[in-house]
Amino acid sequence: MIAITGPSGSGKSTILNILGLIESFNTGTYKLFDQVNIKPNSKTAQAIIREDISYLFQNFALIEDETVEYNLMLGIRYLRCGKSEKLTIINDALNKVGLQGYAKSKIFELSGGQQQRVAMARALIKPSKLILADEPTGSLDQKNCDEIMQLLKEMNKQGKTIIVVTHDDEVAKQCQRIVHLAAIEE
Repeated sequence: MIAITGPSGSGKSTILNILGLIESFNTGTYKLFDQVNIKPNSKTAQAIIREDISYLFQNFALIEDETVEYNLMLGIRYLRCGKSEKLTIINDALNKVGLQGYAKSKIFELSGGQQQRVAMARALIKPSKLILADEPTGSLDQKNCDEIMQLLKEMNKQGKTIIVVTHDDEVAKQCQRIVHLAAIEE
């Protein structure tokens, strides 16, 4: 588990977007899953994003007027299994994040902490190797922050690589490595 820290404008989110094949870079070499210099929007990038990368966005990236179940189903729509098996996977993930019984709830009905746990459940159900988390605890109270960090640590123990962008020194200290970016001077 790696934390990327630094002041606003130092490029933390940009690095996360490059690592996640959302943005391209200008110079250098980037190797991800034995692929070199993958172009965003390429078929290779799309396959890697679909199969190997999960995102935890600061704004949760959930469809607010849809149900929790609908939002989670989007994350596993490419799994080769039936709907009943997908529903079992979803319910197991909701249990792990403490949201059992919320599958039919609309996202807008949930608190910020509950929405972040739905986003966490989405990362749990996708069989990805890499989880990119942009300020996953930024808007949460201490209790929810601790729960999210515990879930990230558990996922890391299961062999998933986790990269967390954070302003919170306490969150960063829970990671095995910390990369600090300096402010960009103009």
